[in-house]
Amino acid sequence: KLFDGTRDIDGDPSFENRAKYDGIKEQTRSQLATLLGADPDEIGLIRNTSEGNATVISGLDLGKGDEVILWDQNHPSNNDAWDVWSKRLGFTVKRVTVPGSPKTSAELLKVFRDAFGPKTKLVSFSQVSNVSGLALPAKALCQAARKIGALSMVDGAQTFGMSVVDLADMGCDFYTGSAHKWLCGPRETGVLYVRKSAQAILWPAIVTHGYEQDEHRGARKFDNLGQRDDGRLEALGTAIQFHNMLGAPRVEARIRSHVARIRHGLKSVADQITYLTPENPELQAGIVIFMASDIKAKPVSKIMYQDYGISMAAADKPGGTWIRFAPHIYNTDDDIYQAIKAVKHILSV
Repeated sequence: KLFDGTRDIDGDPSFENRAKYDGIKEQTRSQLATLLGADPDEIGLIRNTSEGNATVISGLDLGKGDEVILWDQNHPSNNDAWDVWSKRLGFTVKRVTVPGSPKTSAELLKVFRDAFGPKTKLVSFSQVSNVSGLALPAKALCQAARKIGALSMVDGAQTFGMSVVDLADMGCDFYTGSAHKWLCGPRETGVLYVRKSAQAILWPAIVTHGYEQDEHRGARKFDNLGQRDDGRLEALGTAIQFHNMLGAPRVEARIRSHVARIRHGLKSVADQITYLTPENPELQAGIVIFMASDIKAKPVSKIMYQDYGISMAAADKPGGTWIRFAPHIYNTDDDIYQAIKAVKHILSV
């Protein structure tokens, strides 16, 4: 579908041919809204999580005397980006550090609530950390922010397409995600959710041709991006159809079972690794991350990929080598077995 759409537009880039994608775009918007428990008017069709984060960060009227609370495990697009804008506009950024080995969601929630103050205007956090695999209690955090009159922004890069997401139930004001990750959609397609009550206070990051007709059409004013490959949006709709055919609960259950099997398979070498991802399923999602000593990231990655056909993330950090697995529905039981076998091999070398 992606290739067909791209060929179609490249073969006939006329206004007449491209006009049909207006309807296709709205179909995809509706599909996304249903998938995420939102209204179509709350869905912006953007290119990736970073763009969605940037739209919110640059679009809020923040200034001196205002405070933004961040999780220090946020992705740079939801972390460093706030620092850049705080220098420009003068608001304050406060980062929250959670316990290293949390046992319950209540521990995590308390740290954030203790950081809230009378100047707090927004709390922004990754629903699941890409550096530890830790899952925050998103709904409780959004509720806590709303109680003090603050906004909430959820970076869903590691949940969009991986877990069952109901944004109306979560209660966040903003949610961002990339379709090329867990949803297995095309690159340069993503979602920006803007709650109806927050749309009037968020300025668009890009204003170009067509904005005049989208300005009063909900979150559409946030995906007015100029020329883009509309065939990708049709392919995104196809990816959502496939996801729905499998069933979101089934997808999440499959991924979580892979994570559980990896942890179980590594029990025999538990004394050689230190998990950053909590053991409690309530505090994890589709990622398992651990540290290992006496090995280096580059040779580990080479052995994993060339000898076992396993692609993973590894980095040398203080205290050892950081290793991340993110198994998906397309991974087989043999893939999981190979990953476990590979880890045991590198730890024995």
